[in-house]
Amino acid sequence: MPLIYRAMKKEGERPKTGRTATTLGVRIPGDIAVDEKGCVSPSTGGMSVAPAWRLLASHRIPARLKHLCLDAAGSNNVHCWKMGDGEFVDGSLTSALNFRRDTAIHGLVEPNAIVLLETYEANLAATREHWMIDEV
Repeated sequence: MPLIYRAMKKEGERPKTGRTATTLGVRIPGDIAVDEKGCVSPSTGGMSVAPAWRLLASHRIPARLKHLCLDAAGSNNVHCWKMGDGEFVDGSLTSALNFRRDTAIHGLVEPNAIVLLETYEANLAATREHWMIDEV
């Protein structure tokens, strides 16, 4: 499983789920195409991630981390989370989710089959237990 990072709000000790840029999920519309049947497909978008938290957009990195990343300008209500431990290369994340790298510093967590949007969102939420805060 590739090592991926995302800046997300915290709910308890895990990332908060939702349809925002700072939660464990996707924005609708915007992050993934939803067809007329309410389904999403592989290779049509997904949840944005990066190979390191320092490579997230500066407005996503909490400003409290300026001592580690001078450009950090994001809300201090988010945390930098990581999941996985492998190389930042295309592959399977879970039995229902794939990772697809679209640039050297950006990738997408996508469904690995055509599924209802709600199923995809549930599959993303099922990864909550695997995310850990990493801000060092």
